[in-house]
Amino acid sequence: MKFMLVNCNWLKALSLSALLTFPALANNNQLPDLGSNAFSTLTPEKEKQIGDVMMRQTRARLPIVNDPLLDEYLNNLGQSLIAKAEGVRFPFHFYWVNDPDINAFATLGGHIVANTGTLAVAETESEFASVMSHEIVHVTQRHIARSVEARSQSAPLTMASILGSILLAAVNPEAGMAGLMASQGVAQQSAINFTRSNEQEADRIGIQLLASAGFDPYAMPEFFNKLSEKTRFANTQLAFLYTHPLSRARISDSRVRAQQFEQKFVPDSADFAHIRARIWARYQLDNAAAIAHFQKKLAQPGGNTKANQYGLALALFDSKDYQGAEQLLSKLRASDDKNLFYLDAMTDVYLSTNRVKQALEMLEQQYLLRPNNQVITLNYANAAMQGNSHRLALHLLKNLLYYKNDNFLAYDMLTQAYKGLGDMARYYEARSDLYYQMANYQKAIDDINMALNELGTEEQLENRRLEAKKKALQTEFSRLKKLN
Repeated sequence: MKFMLVNCNWLKALSLSALLTFPALANNNQLPDLGSNAFSTLTPEKEKQIGDVMMRQTRARLPIVNDPLLDEYLNNLGQSLIAKAEGVRFPFHFYWVNDPDINAFATLGGHIVANTGTLAVAETESEFASVMSHEIVHVTQRHIARSVEARSQSAPLTMASILGSILLAAVNPEAGMAGLMASQGVAQQSAINFTRSNEQEADRIGIQLLASAGFDPYAMPEFFNKLSEKTRFANTQLAFLYTHPLSRARISDSRVRAQQFEQKFVPDSADFAHIRARIWARYQLDNAAAIAHFQKKLAQPGGNTKANQYGLALALFDSKDYQGAEQLLSKLRASDDKNLFYLDAMTDVYLSTNRVKQALEMLEQQYLLRPNNQVITLNYANAAMQGNSHRLALHLLKNLLYYKNDNFLAYDMLTQAYKGLGDMARYYEARSDLYYQMANYQKAIDDINMALNELGTEEQLENRRLEAKKKALQTEFSRLKKLN
């Protein structure tokens, strides 16, 4: 299934005070009490609530990748690390940003974001896991929370200024550091020293976490060394290194810490190779370059792998060579017909060549085996809508949202399914929920009003329910705006 991006080139014109202009609701409409001393006592509960608000802002303004395959891989890998981490106070969530540069960052409340380019350059799964473990430790050790608390004691700060500065510094380091200086008046050297202390702790505990989760602890110094060499003769610094300052001493220290563990070969998972191929095919290269890239890899000794064949199939499909893509995918599915990567790509081929019935039959079989899998469910719902089976699509999407209530693609497809049925009241309500996911309150409220206008006079219960929903949106939006 072709993915969607929430894409907005916001960083170039973003002011810090605007960052939280349209904040979103926290879970269960419970928001932290952010009075004058809120940051000086940032409890884990408050951190989680504020972090959820921040992440909805981030999802609305960065080119977040809504790709079910990438989402499943990243969250599965992240949760395997979380299972071995200490100091976990709340559920963690992991997200991709469509950016070929190397970067990753953590925000308050267990939200971890990685650029697609970070995995593309990682030569092993352990290298990529080392970046994720480092960011996880930033959260479990409460580095961001402690930074907020410390800075709040030196100057009166608003939620918009301090949280906006932290988030902007993570995403756009040069602009963010300028924001931190302007909003807090702190010395640059002091800020750097504080960051170095956090980085050393994140390295130390992150290496332990890598080893505990079954990854190669030596991968962290290897990845650091790679980044150092990559920028050695470059005129510009990698975004990752602005927020994660890297010295030769730090690389040496991480290498010494890794040597406390036995060095052994840790193989990559098959999913890592396929995700890496998917990222190179759809995020790092244009179609022509991707075809050439995978053809070259397949011709190299040992390069004729299933992952490279899959990458070439994606590149051919995106170039509208459906026949070439299908030939490769048919061979791959013959060897592994339950593989989600091949299933997803073959669905695209079937739908693009008007074979909806064939796609539905294939997906129905897989859905019966794995009814809660988002890759299968979203592809199945998409195929159902293309076959004008909108009620089937609604059933599938509602079940998925019951288990995964922040799935952006599911909300978007739900609006399409209601529109296909001509149920405009539910269409506008679903679109309101979609705007809520993007933290656009005004449009969410406007769409509730549109839904109310579509209801018949006899639908009194629905009318009262939507009125209550609108009132909740308005109340929470008003409260959040006051925090600026």
